[in-house]
Amino acid sequence: MGRYFLILLFLLPNLVFAQYQFQFKNDVALTINGEPTDLSWAGGLNSGQFQKLDLNADGIEDLVIYHRMSKQVATFLTLNNEYIFSPDFAALLPQEINEYLIIKDFDCDGLKDIFTSSPFGIKVFKNITAGTILQWELAAEVLQFDSGINIQVNSQDIPGIEDIDGDGDLDILTYRFTNSSTIDYYRNTSIENTNECGQLTFTRDTRVWGDFEECSCNDIVFGTRCIPGGITNNDIIELGIEKIEHAGGKTILPIDFDNDGDMDLITSDELCETLYYMENVGDNMTARMTAFSSFPESDPAAFYIFPSAFFDDFDFDGIKDLVISSNAGENILNGVDFTNNTSIYKNTGSNTNIVFSNAIPFLQDKMLDIGETTYPALVDFDADGDLDLFVGNRGLLEAGGFIASIFLFENNGTQFDPNFIQANTDYLNLKSSQYRNIKPQFVDLDGDGDLDLSYQATTAIGQTSIYYRLNSAGSNNPLMLGNEQTMLSSQDESDQPFFYDINRNGNVDLFIGKRLGALHLLENDGSFNFTETTTAYAGLADDFDKRNLVPSIADIDNDGRTELITTDYSGQIRIHSGNLGLTFVPDSISSKLINNQYFEALITSNNGLISPFVTGDILGTGKPIFIQGNNRGGLHLLENLSERGVNSSTQPIVLNLFPNPSSLQFTVRTDVTATIDIYSATGQLVNSGITITGNTNLEFNSTGMAPGVYLIRAYNGSNKPTVKRLLILR
Repeated sequence: MGRYFLILLFLLPNLVFAQYQFQFKNDVALTINGEPTDLSWAGGLNSGQFQKLDLNADGIEDLVIYHRMSKQVATFLTLNNEYIFSPDFAALLPQEINEYLIIKDFDCDGLKDIFTSSPFGIKVFKNITAGTILQWELAAEVLQFDSGINIQVNSQDIPGIEDIDGDGDLDILTYRFTNSSTIDYYRNTSIENTNECGQLTFTRDTRVWGDFEECSCNDIVFGTRCIPGGITNNDIIELGIEKIEHAGGKTILPIDFDNDGDMDLITSDELCETLYYMENVGDNMTARMTAFSSFPESDPAAFYIFPSAFFDDFDFDGIKDLVISSNAGENILNGVDFTNNTSIYKNTGSNTNIVFSNAIPFLQDKMLDIGETTYPALVDFDADGDLDLFVGNRGLLEAGGFIASIFLFENNGTQFDPNFIQANTDYLNLKSSQYRNIKPQFVDLDGDGDLDLSYQATTAIGQTSIYYRLNSAGSNNPLMLGNEQTMLSSQDESDQPFFYDINRNGNVDLFIGKRLGALHLLENDGSFNFTETTTAYAGLADDFDKRNLVPSIADIDNDGRTELITTDYSGQIRIHSGNLGLTFVPDSISSKLINNQYFEALITSNNGLISPFVTGDILGTGKPIFIQGNNRGGLHLLENLSERGVNSSTQPIVLNLFPNPSSLQFTVRTDVTATIDIYSATGQLVNSGITITGNTNLEFNSTGMAPGVYLIRAYNGSNKPTVKRLLILR
């Protein structure tokens, strides 16, 4: 499948604040293990919950994934029987989605609605879309039953919402809030009371739906209880003594697997490794289970922790399939392989005769996904004129334990058209050090004009340090990094370091974003001795709503003045403008805040996560693109469409020539509309008055040009002219 680049014009204004403007870019080529990845920059998959919904009103259901681990929603349009990452649509879903996402039509109007978790139980949003843009209204802050008692669901659970009794409305199955080992059945009474679907009125029909109780992993009893003195089916009397039999989150998927008119059960437990299947040998009014087995029988779904299942048509053939994932809220004991936690069991039978094939990867094999939190960095490591991509991660399950590394994605394209190919999964052999949370940055540490490597990492015993390796190659040569040396010890693992010479004395200083939201500045005396100057640079002190601060500095709008960029817990990207120095108070007018649902939903989250990022001009536009990591093990690309800043008239035109040297033809590219003149080395005008549009390629045939050096001049009367040399060879 080709690469697609989708932009929703009706959402684009939400991305603009003053002159700063960004949009997702999904068409940059990326190859992993020799295979192009069509969903390269979709951000990875961790603890995904998979639902179908028509996002763009074309009559075709698309894919919505709620990532429980990162509390983020990802949206994919269906196009020509393929899923296309389309993050714009996530902004059109309610921002209150939390812990679980179930999309089903509760009011029988043909539009699917949303069920999700709230601190008080189950929250429901009604789909009120009338045109082509999704719209929602709150249908219930919390669902209640009988005399106004909240239907409570443990925050780790996914309840079962389905028509259990076959009367046409949606009922609810959920493991007991206090006991957590038997299932409460909340029967929807709207049709029997009003003869209408959609009133969301419930009665608790039984506390032991299915007449079973889970005692522990692989230990489920039927017709009795795990402890003496239990209750029997349809007995709604409260237990005399409440006791948690088997604590931990649980999932419920009601499914009529044997097509006999009643709901069977697929369920799982947070502390267990497999899905359990129980056939309902009763009926749709009185469920009764008598046995359990691992599911699917031919190839049981197994995870180290908390498998979950989702049943819908995921492969576009009209027949419902089974997608499985881990529902873990975190990587407990670092035992989950989050590079391989999503699979599909395709239904090779029919919707009435379900036959599941063996599990195969689903979506995750089509995107960059290296486990958990990703830390991107950019450098031209092979000195071929374009930026290559390096990505550190929190870690992966290895034979020696949970170990991080640095991945190298070599850019085999150009400085205008990158093509990243995975070249190394353990750059510098850092796995041998058994680090976790490797956070790389390329920066000139020793002031010799070339870029060195720094990285913060944490050892297996929990010691966090900032390490560095000096580059002995010199500028414009491939990297030659030396041995690892320690710069600073006794750091906090949650620290987010960023090196930058803030006082312009030739020595890089150190910014540290702190877990509680403060930005510390440490000055470098020139010998890697750092003295803390302030614990609240730019006024960024501890702030509960802005914790997990990540800093960077770059010239976002190419006006010759660098900006301080931060991300944090709030789900916002902030651009602080002004005259950066040892002391810095952002301009009251030009301090920028990008704050909208688009970014909040997909770039960072407001749930205590971090979003490491790097900036770099990988597209040759003169403006840095954002490459943003996340805790799902993937990356997002944000193309920078920002206008030039107020000082743009004083800035030179960005002029690029490639290939250089040239033999048959060469290409000219500028960042703004300009006029091109070509001179020989002796000053003779060879060609003149050629107009070039900004950020477009203009090709020249050089076969008629004599070998030698030529001068290419770009000018437009507003920006400073730029002149570059071009070498013609034969």
